[in-house]
Parts: sequence; C-alpha cells; structure tokens
Amino acid sequence: MSLLSIVQFAARQCRFNSIPTSALSSTDPDVQQMVAFAQNAGDELQERAGWRNLKLEFNVIGDGVSTLYTLPADWQRLCPSDKSPIGALISLARPTIPLIGPVNDEWLNQMKALPAFPAYPVWRLIGGNIEIWPALANAEVVQSWYFSNAWISNASITARQQTWQADTDFSLIHERIIQWYCVWNWKASKGLDYAEDFRRYEMTFDRQAGQEDTGRVISTSTAVINDDTFWPGQIGSGYVGP
Repeated sequence: MSLLSIVQFAARQCRFNSIPTSALSSTDPDVQQMVAFAQNAGDELQERAGWRNLKLEFNVIGDGVSTLYTLPADWQRLCPSDKSPIGALISLARPTIPLIGPVNDEWLNQMKALPAFPAYPVWRLIGGNIEIWPALANAEVVQSWYFSNAWISNASITARQQTWQADTDFSLIHERIIQWYCVWNWKASKGLDYAEDFRRYEMTFDRQAGQEDTGRVISTSTAVINDDTFWPGQIGSGYVGP
C-alpha cells in the first residue's frame, strides 16, 4: 500500500512494457503521468466524500476576550458538516446546547449592534478563522471535528501531507479507488477506450464511500417491536361512544 504500488497496479492494467520499480524518481513520462494522476485522484476524492481516516478533532479554549480562532492548516470542512442537526460545535460547559451557527454576516452584525448579548455564543467561518461571539468564558472548551485535506501519510505514520514525497508514502483514502482513477485517466490521455475502467472507478468509489458514511441510518419500513403490551384499563361491553 504505497504510491509505488498504485503506479505498479496502473502500469499492469495499462500494459506497460515494463513494471516500474520507482515512481517519483522515474524519468519515464508515462510513470510521471501516473504519479500526477495519483495526486489528482486524492485531491478530488478528499472533497467527494467524508473519509474516516481524514477526521480530526479541533478544539478552541476561551480566554474571556478572544473571538477569533485560527483554523488548522489542513482544514477542509467541518465534520460531518455545518448543517449537522445536533450542532457542529459543542461547548463542554453546556453539552446539551450546541452553539448556533454558522450565522450569516448580516445576522451577526445585527446582534453585535444590539445593546444586549445573546444567551449563548454563535459562530461563523471567516477567512482562515472561526469566529465565536460573544467571547467564550475563560477556560471554556468548544469541541468540533473536521475533515483534513492532508490525505497522504508517510510510511512511519508520523506525518500527514497533501502531496507525495516518497514512493513509500501511502494514501489515507482507499488505494483501490486511486488505482482505477490512474488507469482510466491514463487511457483517456492516450485516446484509448476508458469507459469500463471509469465505470470500475465510480463503482469502487460508491462502495467505499458508502461504507465511510457517517450519517445516521433511519429505517422507514422495519416494524418497531414493543414488548410492553400491558394496559391496566378494562374494556366494558356497555360503552357508548360520543
């Protein structure tokens, strides 16, 4: 499982004359093209789905004054999203009352102009920061999760990165999807028929992304079994309805 194994798989599927023994350092134009496709694949895939391996925790700690907090350098988007019905940001001081947000600019400006503060802080994303207003209490912790755009790990799993740095680097997104992406893109670049390989890529993506889904499953057809059938009342034969 590495950049080199991705390139070697794609090379076999595309029937290269020889299977490469190196990727990043190769001078073969076709191998260099495969490396570029492997980069493009991950850049696209980390935006298309919510991958478990890309989920990281992001906390801010209030000081009673600050309202702007810098987002992580590898920030992609909130997890699961800013539309979470439970709330994307949770204050550990009030875990049952999520912070309201993201609020739009006009609403926040209006609240700031009012003579009174809202009962609980609200938030929005602005530039490379998250704004929480009014200021959190000193030492108050607000917890959230986000998807990282650093989808590559080095071999020793000590660093996450956004680009391939070595043949031994591996993808934190399922390698199989990237392999088929490289295959169909290489064939397309040569004017070859790539329809079947593209289909395999999309089917592999659908299967793997579906297994990564963090959404709650709600059944609309399964009958609810309730073992508590006891009713203390009595049905009389002389009942006359209204």
